[in-house]
Amino acid sequence: MHQEITAAQMLDAFKKDAPGHAADTRWAHTHGLGVLGHFVASDVAREFCIAEPFQGRPIPVTARFSNGSSDPERHDERPDTRGLAVKFHLADAADCDLLSMTLSVFGSTTREDFLDVAAAFVPKPVQPASWIRQHILDPLMLRSPPPPLPPGVTISGGPGLAQYAGSHPFVRAFTIEAGLSQVPVSWARTAYHAVHTFVAIAPDGERRPVRFSWQPVDGVFPVPADQIAAKATDFLTTEMRARLTRSAAQFTLKMAIGDPGDAVNDPSRSWPVTRRTINMGTLFIDRLAEEDQVDVEQLSFNPMRLPAGIEASGDEILRARGEIYQLGCQERRGMGCPLHSGGGSTR
Repeated sequence: MHQEITAAQMLDAFKKDAPGHAADTRWAHTHGLGVLGHFVASDVAREFCIAEPFQGRPIPVTARFSNGSSDPERHDERPDTRGLAVKFHLADAADCDLLSMTLSVFGSTTREDFLDVAAAFVPKPVQPASWIRQHILDPLMLRSPPPPLPPGVTISGGPGLAQYAGSHPFVRAFTIEAGLSQVPVSWARTAYHAVHTFVAIAPDGERRPVRFSWQPVDGVFPVPADQIAAKATDFLTTEMRARLTRSAAQFTLKMAIGDPGDAVNDPSRSWPVTRRTINMGTLFIDRLAEEDQVDVEQLSFNPMRLPAGIEASGDEILRARGEIYQLGCQERRGMGCPLHSGGGSTR
């Protein structure tokens, strides 16, 4: 009989991708910045979902911007998968979370896939490409050369993942997007995707498969390539601190509605851009969490901490992430590790 892979096994596999990890910190998205604000639903949101955040009253939020890397040293200036985790504080003292990242797909479809991808992504010393490969083999095979590593980086899991993606189609979109990651001028100037499919319940009881994303009101703007070298290792934090002294950072929450045949349970596959999309409201980030003595680094964020009116799809990886985050939170002694509904937690 097949024995299901546990969250502990998956977390242990991921740990091998994070050499030098600092104790009592998140295994992924290690470096970030805690912020506070509120969410205001659009007038039409309540017609599509009965969840409390979409009923009209301003919902206080605690959020965290982050870099995806588990590197013990901060590197805002390097290409990376950025994250935005938002905790909505509901009227009944319960919370719900929405976790998102700058990639629009996830790199696994099953727990078994996750272990294989983690094994392929274990960092190894990177050898510079030979002249023959650069000038003869790659052009002959009509393949693009791997993107150059940032200055000072001598080990990487990227080449191993790229090789694995060559024979495993489900991870190709994830690998390509990760390889094309840019450095945003601000955490407030990039889009974030929740990746997984959820089920939104409407007032009439209709259940719709949906995917959420945050779109920056100020637009997407990467750092020009010739300016990256001048950026400090903490420039995103510095920029956000300065930004919030002037005005709130704003994001529009978009909810795409799936059509029959869309990949509802497979986060490695994107949906067509032609899907009906609803403006569900606006997120206003207006101050640093530390100003209210809120220690966001200790808080738990979890993709399975959901409000009434939004349910998990059959996505195996979504549920696994909930379990992994709970385990990771408990290991670092974070706050709020058990879900309010009895599930998992952290980030």
